[in-house]
Amino acid sequence: MDEMRKKIIIQEINSWKESRMLPEQYCNYLLALYCQGELPPSKSNKNESKKNDIFTGVLLGALFAFIVFLNYFTEIPIRMQMLMTTISILVFCLAVRRFNGRKTIIQMSLMGMALSLLLLTVSFAEFMAPGKVGIFYIFLFINCGLWILMGIKMKLLHFSIAGGLGALVTLYFLLI
Repeated sequence: MDEMRKKIIIQEINSWKESRMLPEQYCNYLLALYCQGELPPSKSNKNESKKNDIFTGVLLGALFAFIVFLNYFTEIPIRMQMLMTTISILVFCLAVRRFNGRKTIIQMSLMGMALSLLLLTVSFAEFMAPGKVGIFYIFLFINCGLWILMGIKMKLLHFSIAGGLGALVTLYFLLI
């Protein structure tokens, strides 16, 4: 096979591997096949990946800060606040799906999603039953239960602990 053609195919397989279009095992097999047993030098730039992770982390943090600012420091209607918070939850959910292999970005996305869900439930409780504390506590217990379930399902201890502690604090204030 022509060398130029091989080089193009190898570059394409590497791009598939980086974008996760094919499973890594398949890409490694194809690379070994086209490189005749010798793996080409990897193009994975750790510095570029770290810069992208930092940039993405800053964007996710800025999104969450914007949502908190929007909910607590502006006078827009509560329906608009809830809509924007719901959109931010969807953005965090998409970030979790998009950055599947990057542990730090997934953690930030999950925390942003969970805290935005907490903001949404608080706003929803205020909207549905203003001044009724019992309904507010029910929503908080549901939210803490979701955190515990997410912690168990995704094997994230800090989510389970946060959900458990949140439920205990809510129960404490309910009983006082």
